[in-house]
Formats: sequence, C-alpha cells, structure tokens
Amino acid sequence: MTQHLALPPARRLTGAVRVPSSKSATNRALLLAALTAEPVEVARPLESADTDTLVRCLAAMGADIRRTGDGLRVSGPLRGEPGTEVFLDAGDSGTAARFLIAAAAVTPGRFVLAGSPRLCERPMGELVHALRGAGARLAHRGREGCLPLEIQGGAPAAREIAVDASRSSQFVSGLLLAAVAVEGGLRVRATGPTASEPYVRTTLEVLRDLGHEATTGDGIFVRRGARVSPRYDTPGDYSSAVPLAAAVGAAGGEVSLEGLRVPSEDADAHALPVLEAMGVAIERAGGALRIRADRAALRPADAAATAFPDAVPALAALAMLARGRSVFSGVGHLRLKESDRLTALVALAEAVGASAEASEDALAVDGPAAPADSVVRVATFRDHRIAMAAGILALRLPGVLVEDPDCVAKSYPGFFRDLERLAQR
Repeated sequence: MTQHLALPPARRLTGAVRVPSSKSATNRALLLAALTAEPVEVARPLESADTDTLVRCLAAMGADIRRTGDGLRVSGPLRGEPGTEVFLDAGDSGTAARFLIAAAAVTPGRFVLAGSPRLCERPMGELVHALRGAGARLAHRGREGCLPLEIQGGAPAAREIAVDASRSSQFVSGLLLAAVAVEGGLRVRATGPTASEPYVRTTLEVLRDLGHEATTGDGIFVRRGARVSPRYDTPGDYSSAVPLAAAVGAAGGEVSLEGLRVPSEDADAHALPVLEAMGVAIERAGGALRIRADRAALRPADAAATAFPDAVPALAALAMLARGRSVFSGVGHLRLKESDRLTALVALAEAVGASAEASEDALAVDGPAAPADSVVRVATFRDHRIAMAAGILALRLPGVLVEDPDCVAKSYPGFFRDLERLAQR
C-alpha cells in the first residue's frame, strides 16, 4: 500500500539545523579507505540508504568496516574470494554502481554487479567501454551498456584511460578513485564535456584530503599517496542544504544551516546564487549559512544548471511558487537519475496548479501554483529529490500529500522531521 505524508502549511520556518554529512564525500572516502591497507576513520559519515549500500558491497569485497564512536573505521585491501563469484547489489545507487565498476575492475577476483530495475536502466556503457579499452574484462549479463555486469578484476594493462563523461561525471570520479589501487597511478582523460563537473572537483578534494596525489593539466593523474591520512572528517552536504534553503524561501522565515564548509566547491553550492536571485537571502559565516526569506517576495529565475543537477528539483519547486516563468537549462541528464526528473517535475507542477514544460535539455516552469480545493496526492516516483521538492510545496500549499515519503532515506532520512521541527503554524 502506498504511503502518503500530510505536511501542513507553515507560517514560517525558524531555528537551526545541522545539515547531514555529504553523501558525495562519504561515498568517496569510504571507497578510498577500502582501497587502503592502513585503517582510515571516516568521521561523521552520512548514514543513508545509498551509503549503507556501498558499505555492504565493500564488505563483500573484503573491506574491514567497523563502527566507532565517531563514524566508521575502514581498511582494505579489497579482494575477491579465490574460485568464488562475489555478488554485489548496488540497489538504487548510481554512485555506488559506477564506483564499484571501476574498483572491481582493478581488484583481483570475479564480481557480479547488479541493482534495482531502475538502476539497470541507467547508463554504464561509457565507463565499461573505457575500462575495456585499458584491458579490463567486463561482460554484460543483460542489455548492453547497463547492469548487471560480470567483472574479472585485476591490474589494468594501460596507465591511461579516456572516458566519455557527457552523461555522468561519476564515470570520471570512479576511475580517479580506483587509480589509488593501480601500481604507479593512472591518468584519466574526459573525451568531451563532463556533466556535473564540480563533482569531479569533489573527488579530487577527497583524494587530496586523504593524502593521495592528484594533479590536473594533461588530463588528471592520480597516484596513491606515500602516507595516507588516518582520518577523514566528512563535511556537510549542500545537496541537503539547498532543499532546506528552498523550504525557507517557500514558507518564509529565518534558519541557520550548520556543519557546512564555507566556501565550498561542492556541486550544489553553485546553486546558492540561483536561490539568491529568486529572493532568498543567504549570509555565509564560519561553517554555516543563515537563510532568510519573505515568502511574498519570490522571483522567477533563469539559470544554467548543468553543474548542480541535484539542486534542480528544489529550485523548480520554489519556481512553482513564484509569479512568472523560470528556466533551468543544461539539465537533459536529469532524465537519467533515480527517475526521469524532468518528466517528474512537469507532473509535480501540474499536480499543484502550476505548469512546466520539459525540452531535450531544459525545464521551463510557470508559476504561481494555485491552492487546491481538495487533497492532492503528489507522485514522487520513488525519487528522493522529487519527494523533497513536494515537501517544499506542501509547506505553502494546503492539501498536498507527499507519496512514498520514506524514499528520502536514500540521501536525507531526517528531511521531513527537520522541516516539521522548523515549522511554525
């Protein structure tokens, strides 16, 4: 039976929230720690469905992962069991799948990587092609370019890999992370434009924080550091901060978002100027963002959003409450996420009385939404970002019921709980 969440409208949001730890940084640090023989403590990791999936898969590949007072103590090296096929289930996690493809390809052993029906539709082919070009042995057990995959891991024959990352920066990031397991290092080149390129910068930041060599210029060269840091402190997540900031824009009020690196190269930190253009005031101080907004002063926006795709659902929800047309361009790759997010956002707009139109590479939103005369059950397509967008709208529009609210556990299990704690009615 489908569950729905009734989140009553709020007069305003006030208070402070410690933003969850970064999912992107957590997953990168976990994999790097598992590729290291020396123990690494990943402090304050995000605990979510996505990160739990990666932990389970890394443990199946031989990583020693133990809970500590501060987080997780992780050590490698990764290895398969001789004569045994190790099965890895990436669930709904595209990040885990792409990172594990690259890691398994350079890890001795035989692995089979599978996932949910939706994950088995998402693109993996460019990464598989790149690894095969370097001598790795990977075979599809289903549709070409998708999971499930059989991977016979071992040392790559080449020390340079070229990859088409136009549909996902995770193809580049997966190779860069796996490079620390390659003797002598690995040079990775993107053959064209890279979708969501700031996520590659996040990968380089985590590599360097853990003591590995990562240099740019002639492609990106990564080599295991001579001395790996024994601890990684996970920063807060801008992918979670942006929906909270958008919620303040929707309801009005003042909220402090704490636990962030300020300034930051995090991909979704690049969405903050768009929020400001829409009328949300953001004060950056120390490790926090102070968010203030007047719900009556929202403005539409026109933004190139290629660099911060995960922020687009929250921005689009806010645009549905602003009078006028907002356009988010460079977002064609949103069709390849946990859902077809462009189609999902068009459906969300229609459900709440706004309108939206998706083209090949852009989303146009016309607001404001009209309050419903009756209850509106809003489909979220089991997509955590769409569920958060629906929650933002519910803070302003009466009668909105959010379908499958528990899907936010993929990245921010406490999202609706935090909204409720901040809401004044």
